[in-house]
Amino acid sequence: MPIIGGHTGPILDCDFSPFHENCLATASTDGTVKIWMIPEEGIKENTKVCDADLRGHSKKVQMLKFHPTSEFTLASSCYSGSIKVWDIQNEHSQMSYDQLGGAPQSLEWNYDGSRIACITKEKKMHILDPRAPGDAQKTTAHSGNKTQRMKWMGNTGNIISVGFSDFNERQYAVWDSRSFDKPLTMNKLDNTTQIAWMHYDDSSNILYLVNKAQKTTEFWYLHETGPEGKPWMQAIDKHVGDGNLQGMYFLPKKDVKFMENELERGLRFTGTSAEYVSFKLKRMSGSF
Repeated sequence: MPIIGGHTGPILDCDFSPFHENCLATASTDGTVKIWMIPEEGIKENTKVCDADLRGHSKKVQMLKFHPTSEFTLASSCYSGSIKVWDIQNEHSQMSYDQLGGAPQSLEWNYDGSRIACITKEKKMHILDPRAPGDAQKTTAHSGNKTQRMKWMGNTGNIISVGFSDFNERQYAVWDSRSFDKPLTMNKLDNTTQIAWMHYDDSSNILYLVNKAQKTTEFWYLHETGPEGKPWMQAIDKHVGDGNLQGMYFLPKKDVKFMENELERGLRFTGTSAEYVSFKLKRMSGSF
């Protein structure tokens, strides 16, 4: 199998452009972000020659995200506690925010790309406008010491996060980014101590938790108004596969078979395999 091998260290994250399906960005421990234009016929042989080389981070780059509405804009985060926004055409950093105070554990653009949110190892959630990074907001997220994740909830302006309590119980919280001092709700999710990657589908209000080094992927439905008038999470089901999970990539919506009652389709990775997983829901269900 042909390999992209232009980095001098392991690749920690990658992302495909929402505008150009063959445009791939990679982040590495070597402190660089590289852009690769994959030919329509695919890669036929090993390559080390990238199409753009973005340099400026002082430590390893662990996360990156393409902008949802600006074609050649990319955000990346570094273990030094910084975020950069890049113009990949000109290989130029348009913005640098160095006041996170710790390594980011989650990095996300909002619906229209006007703001970036992240959670750091120091249990702080930050929201910043790339055009005015000096006006960034900050609040305390989950109190536990384990890794936290977050996602924007479509175009609502709300954020959903998953972390842990002081008692090592897994929690979820919903935040209003316009009133950021405390969450709209923060509740126990379950008793598992496993760290999970998360994916939120704002078209169906379903949260997917991919349990790291476990066989299960769980999915939950978020009620916008629960029994106490606050957002509330309800367990739906879980998928159990073969082999412990090393990650999962959720395919774009255009690749989901809605006519077959499919909600999401993911590519499930283990240490020795990669397989497609189809998430479906019965048409007749009284659960929600």
